[in-house]
Amino acid sequence: MAPSDVVVLLGTPWPRLAAQNTRWRSVLMEWAQDARVGSLSVVDFPSMSLRNLTRPRAEPIATWDPRITAVAGRVPVYRRTTALDALAWRATGAALDRALPGAGRRRVAIAATPLWAPVLPYLRAERRGFDAVDDWRALPVAARVLGHIRRGYATAAGCDSVTAVSDALAQRLRADFGVVARAVPNGVDVGLYSAPRPPRPAGLPEGPFAIYIGVVQERVDLALLAAASRVLPVVVAGHADDAIAKELSDIGVSFVGPVAPADVPALLRAAAVGLLPHRVDQLTTSMSPMKVLEYLAAGLPVAATPVPLTVASDRVVVASGDDAYASAVRDALALGCLDHPDPAVTGFSWKSVADELLTLHAGD
Repeated sequence: MAPSDVVVLLGTPWPRLAAQNTRWRSVLMEWAQDARVGSLSVVDFPSMSLRNLTRPRAEPIATWDPRITAVAGRVPVYRRTTALDALAWRATGAALDRALPGAGRRRVAIAATPLWAPVLPYLRAERRGFDAVDDWRALPVAARVLGHIRRGYATAAGCDSVTAVSDALAQRLRADFGVVARAVPNGVDVGLYSAPRPPRPAGLPEGPFAIYIGVVQERVDLALLAAASRVLPVVVAGHADDAIAKELSDIGVSFVGPVAPADVPALLRAAAVGLLPHRVDQLTTSMSPMKVLEYLAAGLPVAATPVPLTVASDRVVVASGDDAYASAVRDALALGCLDHPDPAVTGFSWKSVADELLTLHAGD
């Protein structure tokens, strides 16, 4: 099949992806070198406000990867849904058509958030797809724009292709919105963890430590991080707002902030235990936790709460509750680190994930 012009409407701000490892950052990096992709563009996380009536609906923005064109998209809507929203989505879709590059090739447009899905019917494309990453109804943003999130999921039912990050989320979307989705879980670049062990990064605690890597939001139970810190020092690496950063400091956790994706393997391979202290709720039961795949690829044992996991490994110790979680950390520490990736993650490559997503959404 001839190359396609591929457009991805993002669920994370494009500038943040320069320093944050996510599903769609990894997929975009793979697609940028795929011969089936003639041009690759992203549309930034949507700006949704009536103030957009006086601003351009779409315009180019700076890109941190020269292989990928980035565009800002703005929708003039209230936070609550109204009968006039279709006019706003139509106007933004037309503006995006004018701003997005293309060479007259077949276009494939994929929304990676329900907040962008309503624009798909108004965006010129030969194929339209939707990728469900987490249950957005359970995110902190949901309370403000829940109507738009629900409308997005309902719109996804009319797409040519729908994928979901987990079987649980695929089943949930079918039951709630009639969306038929195929589960395509997250991946990991095992090759990054197979090279000789790199030097220990500076600024880490002396001796063994536990690591949590990823965005620190309501999904993370800070009491469990505090419990883990009673067993050995805890390092948290990822994005967190000022209030959560202060809480991390108050419980004695070492918060190092976001870490560049290229630096993640060295950080993880210096640790002794990987932590998944997630609350068990509507959000976390819809996920496919990337960090568990990364921990196991780094040879780490993992202390996790009882949330669904994509991968099955006997090096994941599961417990809930502060005391039980501290014991899980202690038990995981006793398992020791492997000097090679856990065999359980062998089949979870980002290349295979990207290939499957492109095949499904481009219809190759």
